[in-house]
Amino acid sequence: MKITTLGAAALVLTGGLGQQAVAQDDIPNMTLRWAHFAPDAWGSAKAEQLFAKEIEERTDGKVKVQFFWNGSLGGPSELMEMVQTGAVDIASFPPTYYPAQWPMIGLTNSLPMTWDDADMAMDVQEYQIENNEAVQQELADNGLKVLLIHGLPPYRLQCTQPVRTMEDLEGLRIRTFGSWPPYVMEQIGAIPVSVTLGEVYEGLQRGSLDCGYNPVENAGFLKLYEVAPYWIDINFGAIAAYSTFTSQENWESWPDSLKQIVEEAYEVAVEYEKANFAPLAEQHLADAREAGAEVIEFEEQDKLEAMFPDMLGTWEQAMCDEGMCEEARSVVADTKRVMEEQQ
Repeated sequence: MKITTLGAAALVLTGGLGQQAVAQDDIPNMTLRWAHFAPDAWGSAKAEQLFAKEIEERTDGKVKVQFFWNGSLGGPSELMEMVQTGAVDIASFPPTYYPAQWPMIGLTNSLPMTWDDADMAMDVQEYQIENNEAVQQELADNGLKVLLIHGLPPYRLQCTQPVRTMEDLEGLRIRTFGSWPPYVMEQIGAIPVSVTLGEVYEGLQRGSLDCGYNPVENAGFLKLYEVAPYWIDINFGAIAAYSTFTSQENWESWPDSLKQIVEEAYEVAVEYEKANFAPLAEQHLADAREAGAEVIEFEEQDKLEAMFPDMLGTWEQAMCDEGMCEEARSVVADTKRVMEEQQ
């Protein structure tokens, strides 16, 4: 799927250029039903809407996309089976909501304290999907094809009380998900509470959560400043976020001309998403401040980072303990390769 950044920018600027370059006689008229676990306000969701628009335009309207947002066709725990069985054509969900099925992709999808920015995490995940045999086997075992990847800038906290030190974190009930954010929270003395993205606001409102665990943008479009007025600038690192899938059977049924158009649309959408991480974070932080939220400086970031010097090694050992040592070592090696090349 990779093309140069310059090439992706050219595709954005020229719009319909791709459709002129691809023969479309074999593309049938179809409407792709796309089920999503999150609302359409997310920056990643805007990238998906661009992805869909590119496909529609490049196929001269032969292929249309119908979105079903925010779990309207099925909850987060149902979406994977829905796309596997063909109940929907495309589904967007976090693989970490299914940790048993996605141990390898789960690395980039949830591991805290590892990546400084979302671009790097996305580049790592993209490389693994295209090159790592263990990740490719995991996709094959689940019968799914990744159509689009997404990223999330560093996770921070949105709390009902100020948090400035490691001591302040002890005993706080903090929203988590998957396997690895809970691990980090337990290590720092907090209480992990695994809830879906759509349940964070209510948890903070009702008092079952003391803090949300989200990037600034997520916290902004969820309007967490209404129920958690203290936004802590603690940094738990970025991840590669949820992914967008179709079934392998569905993908193989599409003509090569449509596959090429989808891959071109992928490049446009990924570049768009990467370019908008910083502007969206700034916008949502400004909105939060205007609504009365206070940004709290976390004074012991160095102390926090010293507690987790090698999360890749910790993850690898955990996978080894579950009998997946060879696969995990290959995934970590590829992760380090990409990270070193990008430095």
